[in-house]
Order: sequence, then structure tokens, then C-alpha cells
Amino acid sequence: MRRMVATVLVLLLFAANVIVWPGERAYACSCVESSVKEKLKTNAAVFTGKVVEIGGGSIFSSERYKKYTLDVDTAWKGVDAKKMTILINDLGEESCGTTLVKERSYLIFANQDDKDGKLYSSLCSGNLQIEQAGEAINMLGKGTPASSDDFRNGSGYRDPWMIFLYGGGAVVILTLAGGWLWRRKQRRA
Repeated sequence: MRRMVATVLVLLLFAANVIVWPGERAYACSCVESSVKEKLKTNAAVFTGKVVEIGGGSIFSSERYKKYTLDVDTAWKGVDAKKMTILINDLGEESCGTTLVKERSYLIFANQDDKDGKLYSSLCSGNLQIEQAGEAINMLGKGTPASSDDFRNGSGYRDPWMIFLYGGGAVVILTLAGGWLWRRKQRRA
């Protein structure tokens, strides 16, 4: 009996010690440091832009990523539209998450997922507010200023010929489907 009481007391003292003096704070997220040149080489998209739209995800939802749309100012790599959308883990710094603020400009480093083709970024990507990115931008060198004329418009077509290509494909498919239905109707008659 004494032995059991002694064991319980030792366990209670140990538990109290852990609660009162928890030790150093541990973080689940740890990032590998890399230079700006390495980030340019390893990321699929590198650009500066202003956050113009924030959507998806919230603290109360099960969504892990929040969608940020940025109006691109300067591009170094992987930019194919004036407005780029990236997904960022929004679960807090302990989960490598970070938050961008609407109407603020940032230097963005983003990777493209092989499965869904979307651009993803996180705390470890090294995104910087534009006010803090001067040295990094100098290291990146001269980028390409982005203008609406450089990229496709909001319709998603790169040039007018794509409209004819997609329209022609739709006409062929509708003609084939109509012919098949007409032929089927003739066989029944």
C-alpha cells in the first residue's frame, strides 16, 4: 500500500513539474534557410504583387489553405497572368502558416503542385512585405514589369485564335452528336 501511495505521489510531482515548468517552447514548423538565388531556382513562381482578393478558408473551417489573388507588378519566374492566385496554409505559424493582408504588396515565392497545378506558399517560402524586400529584390536582379498587355485577359484565352479553336471544336462535337441522334431516330422509324 505504501509503495502505491509513493508511486502516485512521484507521478503527481512529475506532472506538477511539467505543468509549472514546461521547458522551452517547441514549434512544429521548422524551415530550412536558403538564399534568394536558391529560392529563385527552386520555386515555380517568383513575383511581386499587391493582394487584391482573399477567399476561402477561415479559422472555423476545415480548409487548410486560403486563396490569395495578387495583382502582379514585377515577375522573375512562372507568371502567366496579370493576376496570380496562390494558396497559403492559414493555420498559424506553428503549422508553417502565414497570412497576407489585403491591399499590401509582397515579394512572393510559390511552388506548383504536380497533382493540381496550383501555386502554394507557406511561412517557409520566404515571402516578404515589399517594404522589407529591398535587399532580396536587388539580389533577384531585374525582373519583368507586368502589364495587362503582357498576359492573357480574364477570359483565360491567350489570343483570338483560341476562341476559334474552341468554338470550332464545339461545332464539330455538336454536329456529330446531332448526326448520331438523327441517325438513331431514323433507325427506329
